[in-house]
Amino acid sequence: MDLGLLPADLRAAARVDPNGEVAWPVAFAHDAIVALARAGFVVLGLDVRTYGADGSIMEVAWSSFGGTVSIDSITEARDEALDALGRPDLPGDWVLVTVSA
Repeated sequence: MDLGLLPADLRAAARVDPNGEVAWPVAFAHDAIVALARAGFVVLGLDVRTYGADGSIMEVAWSSFGGTVSIDSITEARDEALDALGRPDLPGDWVLVTVSA
């Protein structure tokens, strides 16, 4: 994902793991999802993570877009991701956002 397409505050808040996965603190996740959709990405899914001090990761799959991936599905995928993000009791502090290439 090209973080250069996102506002500076979201680029600064992003955590890019060595494998290229990108996560945001929960406080930034909503804005990141909206910005990614505005940039033309289809949000395929969300995973909620906690990063341990020892480098461990606890991850819970939180949502998965069930529609067909196309330019026409950007809004639907965004809305599904935002609905999932709004569910209570997120089991972590970070949200990994997977998007279409």
